[in-house]
Amino acid sequence: MEAVAGIIGSALTEPFKVLFGSIYAAMKNRFKIHSNYKHLERDITLVLDLKTHLRRGLNDEQLQHLLPTAQVEDWLRKVEELENNFNSLRSTVTECGITSDSASCCSGSLHCKLSNDIAKQIVKAKQLIEEGKPFEDKIVGIPVARPVQYIAVTSIEDQPTASRNLAKMMDLLKSKEYKRIGVWGMGGVGKTTLVKNLNNQLTKDPTFNIVIWVVVSRNATVENVQSKIAERLHIMNREVSMESMASRLCNKLEGQRFLLILDDIWEEIDLNAVGIPRHNEDTGSKIILTTRDFNVCQRMSTDIDFQIGRLHPEEAWKLFRETVEEEVVDDDQIKPMAEAIVEECDGLPLALIMVGASLRKKREIGLWKCALNALQKSEPSHIRGVEEKVYKPLKWSYDSLQGQQLKSCFLFFCLFPEDFEIHTGQQLLAQYWVAEGLIDEQQNFEEQQNEALRIVDYLKDSCLLERGHRVNHVKMHDVVRDVGVWIAKSLEEGCKAIIKAGISGTQISQQLFNCSGGVKRVSFMESNIEFLPNCNIQCAEASTLFLQGNQTLLEVPNTFLQGFQMLRILDLSDTKIKLLPHSLLQLGELRALLLKNCCEMFELPSLATLGMLQVLNCSGSAITKLPEDFEKLTNLRQLDLSRTDKLRNISSEKVSNLCSLEFLCMTGSAIKWRMRKVNDEDVLFEKLLCLDQLLSFHIDLEDISHTTAEHVSWLRRINSFCVNVIHDHNRSMGTYLHNTKHVFFTDFVFSGDESIGWLLVHAFDCAISYCKGVDLMLDNMVRSSVTLGPFLNLKTLLIAGCCISVKRSSQGCVSECDLLPNLEELHFYELTELESISDCSNFLGLRFTKLRSITVYDCYQLENLFTMDGTLHELANLESIWIHNCKNLSQVFKNTSTDNFVPMLKSLDLDRLPALEEICKADESWKSLKHLRVRECSMLLKFPLSVQTAENIQSIRGEQNWWNQLQWDNENLKMHLHPHFKPWD
Repeated sequence: MEAVAGIIGSALTEPFKVLFGSIYAAMKNRFKIHSNYKHLERDITLVLDLKTHLRRGLNDEQLQHLLPTAQVEDWLRKVEELENNFNSLRSTVTECGITSDSASCCSGSLHCKLSNDIAKQIVKAKQLIEEGKPFEDKIVGIPVARPVQYIAVTSIEDQPTASRNLAKMMDLLKSKEYKRIGVWGMGGVGKTTLVKNLNNQLTKDPTFNIVIWVVVSRNATVENVQSKIAERLHIMNREVSMESMASRLCNKLEGQRFLLILDDIWEEIDLNAVGIPRHNEDTGSKIILTTRDFNVCQRMSTDIDFQIGRLHPEEAWKLFRETVEEEVVDDDQIKPMAEAIVEECDGLPLALIMVGASLRKKREIGLWKCALNALQKSEPSHIRGVEEKVYKPLKWSYDSLQGQQLKSCFLFFCLFPEDFEIHTGQQLLAQYWVAEGLIDEQQNFEEQQNEALRIVDYLKDSCLLERGHRVNHVKMHDVVRDVGVWIAKSLEEGCKAIIKAGISGTQISQQLFNCSGGVKRVSFMESNIEFLPNCNIQCAEASTLFLQGNQTLLEVPNTFLQGFQMLRILDLSDTKIKLLPHSLLQLGELRALLLKNCCEMFELPSLATLGMLQVLNCSGSAITKLPEDFEKLTNLRQLDLSRTDKLRNISSEKVSNLCSLEFLCMTGSAIKWRMRKVNDEDVLFEKLLCLDQLLSFHIDLEDISHTTAEHVSWLRRINSFCVNVIHDHNRSMGTYLHNTKHVFFTDFVFSGDESIGWLLVHAFDCAISYCKGVDLMLDNMVRSSVTLGPFLNLKTLLIAGCCISVKRSSQGCVSECDLLPNLEELHFYELTELESISDCSNFLGLRFTKLRSITVYDCYQLENLFTMDGTLHELANLESIWIHNCKNLSQVFKNTSTDNFVPMLKSLDLDRLPALEEICKADESWKSLKHLRVRECSMLLKFPLSVQTAENIQSIRGEQNWWNQLQWDNENLKMHLHPHFKPWD
């Protein structure tokens, strides 16, 4: 019986095992579905990571040849299918709540189906991982470009100026406005150091996917640049065409946020040809380029240009001390020489570091003296490392100048002393360069001036010249000049020079010229020379001799000039010489003779033998007359006799016979030019009309009567002029400036009958100073306009020290049209009787549609600036107002009937106006106002401003007491403006 039971039990157990095993497995899957789904998610993540890696490998030129493309693409299709199935599964799982640890809400059958699907996808994921791993192994270990590569460089953290520049550069990188940034400055100023520090700072800033640093340097080609970029991006640089490489680079960079730094560019690089994607899409990519030549920035279409200047003196001293060693520099004997060396280096970091390194820990006084002497004499070989690391790199800028003309003009600037500033708005440079043959003498006076300005501008953009401290002046950086002197001394031909300019105590001797073979230029300018050697100096090839500025030089010995047979330029200005040597008259090649401010020279010899002379400058000299045969200088093109207050007699015929004359300046001379001859000393203006080549003239005129239509048409062809209508020649105001047309009335008494229209119709600027009868003159302007029309060219009007009492007539404006429709600047000084500028403007019918600035001071009767009435509604382009010391002024603008009548006003200065109570009535007129300055205006207690109209305010200056007493209609306005207020010191 037991045996039977065992057999039956065994028979029954097997089916139950199968049944219950299946039920058990299903129950197990159901209970483990949550953990299985988590397992699947991890596997899917691994698959997708592998997919990304392999997809990048297929797209990477460096990696794609390592992979079996067809097999990998088939694998990627399977992954795509798995990814789609998983996304569908995930949606269902989420709906059932299986993703959480809580119990699911789906039916048993669905639960069972999901469990099976998850299990199947786990198997598929593991299978794809196993299949993809061998592909991944083929590209594992191949380098991938890091976002930023650290570059070794000196830190600039302790350099305030450089740190500020770095902060500005970081701001530019974050700005959406600027995509191409140009960094320019002279060699050795710190451009590369700045952008290297910028590169390293980006290692902590994930702004860019990749930063690409490329050193371009001289003679770079598109292929060179492509090769360096490809290397950075780990692109195989096989032998391919430039176009093919450009396509590869573009594909690699397209869509990425990259920063491309192109360091040390000398010529324009076509970035399209390189393969740099255009900035049409705002990916945030940027390009920075550094160069010595501003023209490169222009040609490469930079959005903003960032100029790097020299170090401030304190920073230069600190850098030098740190380089040498502070204990050495602070030695009492060494410190004066160290300071002089730092001054010679002129804030150029490269020079400071290299000279400092050569003197590091050196305490021998003789070594310091030798170094200072070498710098002062431009002899770099005497200082270790300076010639190779400073002079030769800077010489590259000289070598890169296109053509001999630019190189020769650059070296010409070395003839001037250290830190000497040259005026570019005057004709001196053009005179020198035409005389030397560097500018075509076939060009006319104006064309030569423009060519000289072009050359100066090019040299500035090449960082071989820099702006001077004064307007329209340029100078050479001290180290650049030293390099230029070094080049000029070593040249064997062309521009070899002897330069001792600005070196006090220079002794000129025969020995100085012993090695003068091939010397073209000699400069002893401003060297405190007292005498010249009385011997024949052999300098037969020299074309230029500078002796100007030696104010103790009394004589030029006759024999001294005999060795300068080919001289073209002789400058003796600002010396005390009394007579010109006879040997000068034998210089048949002489083109330019400059005797400016030779205040001891009373007489000129006959100059008829100087048949090639084109420029004669006797301004400020003491000459009393011109030579008898002066008219024989038929090649003379420029004559300057300004400030010759002893020159009282000149023949009209002598002037009118100078058939080549293009420029004549006689302002401040004792010569009296008149429209009508009153006595024998007068020179008739009519004689100027005989000079067919004249393009520019500057004279003092004693009367302006009896003009004709011929005067008007003749003046139309003149390119620049300055006419001082004046009684007192000692108050002549005119000085030469390029491309200007000035008319000055000074100490003149108007009768109302003068012919003023023919001058004003061509003038750019007019100044009326300390004259009487100005009302009659203004009335004359109105009458002249009937035949001549409005004075369209006049852009600046100044009236000073006069009485103006004109009033508008009852019919409105006296003039039927705006007499000065293009007026941009208005200056009223020390005027009496004038109660409002509107009185004058209404008389002349002025609408001020182009007016940009107004300056008024010491007009004691002035009650308001303008009365805004039916004649004048707005000042649409007015940007600046400055009013000073007008004690009766109670309002700036009266009767303002419209809002926004000065929509462009940016700056308002109110100074010493004790009666001023308000600026205007309107509150909505100041939307562009940025700067407000108020001083000693105690009655002004309110601003015509609101929070909305004051949104552009950047600064407010005034006394603290005045600010505290201001009345506010809106407390929010006070809170808005208070951060911008700064009291006067």
